[in-house]
Amino acid sequence: MTRAAGEGSPGMVETWERLVRYHRVTTASMDDNLRTNCGHSLDEYDVLHQIADHGAAPRMGELAARLLVANSSCNRIVGRLVDSGHVRRLHGENDRREVRVDLTAEGRRLHRRMASVHTRDIERLFGAPLSPADHSALDAAMRQLMPEGNRSDTAV
Repeated sequence: MTRAAGEGSPGMVETWERLVRYHRVTTASMDDNLRTNCGHSLDEYDVLHQIADHGAAPRMGELAARLLVANSSCNRIVGRLVDSGHVRRLHGENDRREVRVDLTAEGRRLHRRMASVHTRDIERLFGAPLSPADHSALDAAMRQLMPEGNRSDTAV
């Protein structure tokens, strides 16, 4: 028997709402912990992490795409990190309109410190409550849900 469009499976909406609530609660907790321990937000950590993970100074548009945010949001976060001395903007040699971003030495130190705090939070909020079998099942389900073209395996 097939369901009519919009009916969904029993409990599907509740599962979705639980997933959204879990995401909001855990990211708020992670943000609070990073602000308390490092003086910077989860959004700022995400920018630092994506720049560090890129290998070469990414263009602003590439960075925004990796962060899954609008260019204006990316520019605002990068601006705060430039002002605090953790990120620098680099202009293209042939095209001054091209803007790339890179970590300063202080930015690399901050990224390492924040990564340590963030990894502990992931373990506390996500790792500890689930068994290895639960992790494997959840990972398999998430891989099914994330279409290849929209997958960002490096986003944190």
